[in-house]
Amino acid sequence: MKITRIIPSLNSSDLVATRDFYCGLLNLSVDMEDGMFMMLNSPDVTSAQIVVNDNGHSGLPPGFAIDIGDAEAVKVLHDQLVQRGFPIVEPLADKAWGIRRFSVIDPNGVRVTIISHLPG
Repeated sequence: MKITRIIPSLNSSDLVATRDFYCGLLNLSVDMEDGMFMMLNSPDVTSAQIVVNDNGHSGLPPGFAIDIGDAEAVKVLHDQLVQRGFPIVEPLADKAWGIRRFSVIDPNGVRVTIISHLPG
């Protein structure tokens, strides 16, 4: 498994204010937006990213995402975590925007979302 990036994930009760803060003051750009979800990145270093979710959208605790670079490896890791009894709080799914992902709660109560781009 090759980790290609780690992305912090924030919860927000005011996405407009969050966008204004990170884009207007810190000069990040909205890379992707889907309803109550935004991915922000640096225009200079596009792998420097922050994911923002509306608090009411997912009901999940804040955490971060780890991109492991291989969609099949996401499924393998999911199955290993299930077998070891870790709580899966977002099911394994292929998203319309080309990402396979799931979320698990680590031993510290932090949500870790495992992701990879789908082939093609």
